[in-house]
Amino acid sequence: MDLFHDTFYKSAQQYPHNIALCTTEYGQELQFSYQELLNITTHWSQYLLPLNTHYNPIAIYGGKQWQMYAGILAILQTTAAYVPLNNKQPADRNCSILKQINCQILLVAAGEDPSQLLLHSQPMTVVYLGRDTPQWLHSIEQSSHHRTVNITQENPIVSCKIEPPLTNNTAFCGSHPAYILFTSGSTGVPKGIAVSHNNITEHLFNLHKLLQLNANDRVSQFFELSFDLSVHDMFSCWSTGAALYVVPNQYLLCPITYIKQHQLTVFSAVASTLSFMDKLRQLTPEQLPDLRISCFGGEKLLTSQALKWQHCAHNSRVINLYGPTECTITATSYELNLDDIPLSASVPIGKPLNNVIAVLVKDNQIVSQKNTLAELYLAGEQLVSGYWADDIKTAQSFITCSLSNTHLQRENLSKQALTRFYKTGDMVYLDEQHNIVFHGRNDHQFKVSGHRVESAEIEAALLSFHQDISWATVKLMSKSSNAKSNHIVAFIEVAKHVIDHSQLNNAPLNSKSLRKYCVEKLPLYMVPDQFILTEHLPRNLSGKVDVKQLKTLLTDA
Repeated sequence: MDLFHDTFYKSAQQYPHNIALCTTEYGQELQFSYQELLNITTHWSQYLLPLNTHYNPIAIYGGKQWQMYAGILAILQTTAAYVPLNNKQPADRNCSILKQINCQILLVAAGEDPSQLLLHSQPMTVVYLGRDTPQWLHSIEQSSHHRTVNITQENPIVSCKIEPPLTNNTAFCGSHPAYILFTSGSTGVPKGIAVSHNNITEHLFNLHKLLQLNANDRVSQFFELSFDLSVHDMFSCWSTGAALYVVPNQYLLCPITYIKQHQLTVFSAVASTLSFMDKLRQLTPEQLPDLRISCFGGEKLLTSQALKWQHCAHNSRVINLYGPTECTITATSYELNLDDIPLSASVPIGKPLNNVIAVLVKDNQIVSQKNTLAELYLAGEQLVSGYWADDIKTAQSFITCSLSNTHLQRENLSKQALTRFYKTGDMVYLDEQHNIVFHGRNDHQFKVSGHRVESAEIEAALLSFHQDISWATVKLMSKSSNAKSNHIVAFIEVAKHVIDHSQLNNAPLNSKSLRKYCVEKLPLYMVPDQFILTEHLPRNLSGKVDVKQLKTLLTDA
């Protein structure tokens, strides 16, 4: 299996004149057909091949410029793995990633300045993808530390009617990584997850059966390229000949206008995007008649907000997707049904995709009873081999165990897939229909006065209190190193008008009313000591709540 040839190239052969990519840069909309994008990426890959004789992973640096997408395709065409470096991340973090992959080639998108990144990195070839020659490129050329190459997209020399060479890498096989994504590590060092060509093509096969995209679809590209749901966007689109529309940053919090303008038919986003739109009263009925598929993932999808979106995009299937990067993006799915609305506060994550095994484990035993909290284990052909160059972390999270085969019968699964599991760290339970419901992280547990507390339970109580609460995150926090000063803090996202009136004694939503409600719903030891109401909870690049930044709200309160 080869991700480039099995997805993009075959679509370019079949749909050469279809739009493959649409981006908006400096206020101007740019469109590339499959044939144009294939010509450019083949031209670039021919430059890269002789520079990367050992087929090391190739890093690419930038944001969402069109060169980033073309660069990813060019890297894949050489059968090397791509490693996206986000220009919003600190230089030290990106340097750490370059060091871990022993990077020899760095692609840089137009308009970017990687000077700080290159100051402390190992010697490498820097390939600039813009037409201009920026000052930083001159500086590198004068240094013996790095080598530079300036590629332009002018006069591409290959037609998409000519099959691009597969490279001279005769040792290539489907188990080689297609991309490596780095997540935050518990020790502060980014942790690399290498996803193979076999992993992602297996995922795409499962995704096609679920979503049934076609060449007439207009698909959103919502996520940062360093977030694995970007792979979902790109390759589910390109494998069907559909058009990929990169959502500009100004529309990320409220993309409805962009969806309308471009008549998108497929939209994917993190679940908390709905909370922003809900707070702005944007989720009014029957606004988005062209949408036929809406996918949400990355975090809990609140049932109340999913229902509002369903009425907003009334012709759309609303699908909740769940899956860690370690199991290649999506492992389970659940489709909202207005005739059978979930009773849980959050939409279930559903049932596993074909050839994915999902089991609930408690005390080393598989749990099949309903409403019993347990950790979710995953297995199957989508499971990655482990963490990049880190056998210790791999051994901690990926285990081989002899669970009863009566629970694991699946066709077309290797013996290894049946016995090798990834411990997700996610606590889940089975509802009355045996759908899996996400409850919270097992590392979101904490102890108060000897009692074990799940933050998700407090969050669920807060969300049920008032319709103006769009999101809630609960943490055990401390203002000093003294453990006795630990107290439960509830960070609550609400509309601005609520904050403006929260100091009034008769306000329906303030700290006093919240505390009274929690006392009624929760044991006393679980009632938050502090309630912080804010219009915007801090978010990271993936759109999730940035836990590290919550302390700034605590300081300001």
